[in-house]
Amino acid sequence: MEALKPLSEVQGVEAWALVGEDGFVLEAYRRPDIEVGDLLGGLGASVLASARAVAEELGKGPIEEVMVEYEEGPVLMVPTGKGPVLMVLLDQVASLGRVRLALKRVLPALLEELP
Repeated sequence: MEALKPLSEVQGVEAWALVGEDGFVLEAYRRPDIEVGDLLGGLGASVLASARAVAEELGKGPIEEVMVEYEEGPVLMVPTGKGPVLMVLLDQVASLGRVRLALKRVLPALLEELP
């Protein structure tokens, strides 16, 4: 996915993965010094399914973004609305604004590339 390449250059992005609803990674990037396990796709799909169930129960509408914050940095999960979910691993919370701004630029182009 050509549309996601600029995300790789954003300061604070350690890795990203475009994950199908089945949990399989469709495309991914990681910095050479970052280890990302094979379970990333399945875990992301599971977390997002739980978040969707909560949103439905609360009647809050569709999910725009899910963030899970860890000691070593947050993980963003952004549904595309066309099936796949974009997962972005950040180095620290301070990078959040910069990454969200980059996502606003990248997502429209990604949506054009998805079937």
